[in-house]
Amino acid sequence: MSNRVAKHLASIQPGTLFAGADLSLDDLVVVVLNATGERLDRFRTDNTREGYAYLRQRLQRTVEKHGASGSLIGMEPTNYYWKQVGYDLEQHQLPFRLVNALTVKRHREGDQLDRSKDDWRDAFTIADLLRTGKFTETRLPHGVYAELQTGYTAYQRLRRDRGRQATLLVNTVRQLFPEFEQVFKDLSGVTAQAVISAGLLPHIISTHSENTYLASVRSHFTGQRFRVRQVQQLYGLAKDSYGYREATTALCLMAQHQIETIRLLDLQTDQLHQSLLTLFHTLPEAPYLLSIQGVKSPSALGVVACAGDLRQYHCGGALIKLAGTQPTPNTSGRKTYSPTPFSHQGRSGLRTVVYFITLRLIRQNDALHYHYERLTTRAEHPLPKMQAIGACMNKFLWYAWHVVNRREMYDPHRWRTLK
Repeated sequence: MSNRVAKHLASIQPGTLFAGADLSLDDLVVVVLNATGERLDRFRTDNTREGYAYLRQRLQRTVEKHGASGSLIGMEPTNYYWKQVGYDLEQHQLPFRLVNALTVKRHREGDQLDRSKDDWRDAFTIADLLRTGKFTETRLPHGVYAELQTGYTAYQRLRRDRGRQATLLVNTVRQLFPEFEQVFKDLSGVTAQAVISAGLLPHIISTHSENTYLASVRSHFTGQRFRVRQVQQLYGLAKDSYGYREATTALCLMAQHQIETIRLLDLQTDQLHQSLLTLFHTLPEAPYLLSIQGVKSPSALGVVACAGDLRQYHCGGALIKLAGTQPTPNTSGRKTYSPTPFSHQGRSGLRTVVYFITLRLIRQNDALHYHYERLTTRAEHPLPKMQAIGACMNKFLWYAWHVVNRREMYDPHRWRTLK
């Protein structure tokens, strides 16, 4: 038994009943077990306020019927459903835990060799994992932390949507005007947007005079610096372009719609990001995080949005584990697959944010630069570049945890001396 499982089992009061809830959009399927794995009850209830009330009442009746000391509810982190259930249970002071979805799948497949699956089996498996201590303790965010978490998720989604639209725009422009990217490397620039809005048909562009074409593009321009030379260069390429001459109406409309979508996404992203930064600066830990040399507000915002309140972690190692960047052995017999791989079992969003922060801090933070150089140039067992970056990621998370929990401003001279 691992220390983590032993700690979880020790936290459970004797005589507790274990309720596994399989969540879906419409309903909850619940199976209740006792400490020995005997099924005491099972039922289905709606995924509504009334359904949650029935869940609490039914569990209370089962606890009273069997003389139990209480109940512990487990569920998978399914979409947003688990948060709805979790906030309701928390409001009524009923404890709940999360069970990893992959663990549920593997455990069920180990018990059901025919690989059969239904909601009742999943609920039973969740309750059984709960009973054996294989769960995670999760705290729901509240107040500003909840706003930052939800808002930052929306911000990242807007950025992904913008990237998809940019890819679609490139593919459309390459069909209409293949030489376009020889002049404009960034199709989302204000001058490039004006050119696309004015029309991208080379055989039509070449029929106009250069001054007429410049005036047409300028009429769609909304920026401050109009790049006349680049538009003239594009006009010169239009005459010999090998772009499509068929189905061009639909392609032109697609390009214009994609440009408008990118503009809208940029506006929405900027508005949301500014609102999140304003919220972030209201947090008491903001000055301490920003005191770390090289850390800017957007980076610190990403850390807090992905990790929540850093004061809830008992040590920096817990924050590292949350990011899934702790070294994890991967050996079997005489074979070692990788000496120090990441576990990759934490929050991938936090891991991504910390990775890009670390790449910048290696250049801008004296202590982290010193640490990186020491790891890569030491005489014994120098680390490869990526492993050294991973170690610096963990070092940064320790810095962030320390300054927030100790309420100390960052001291680069002190951190540089630490090994």
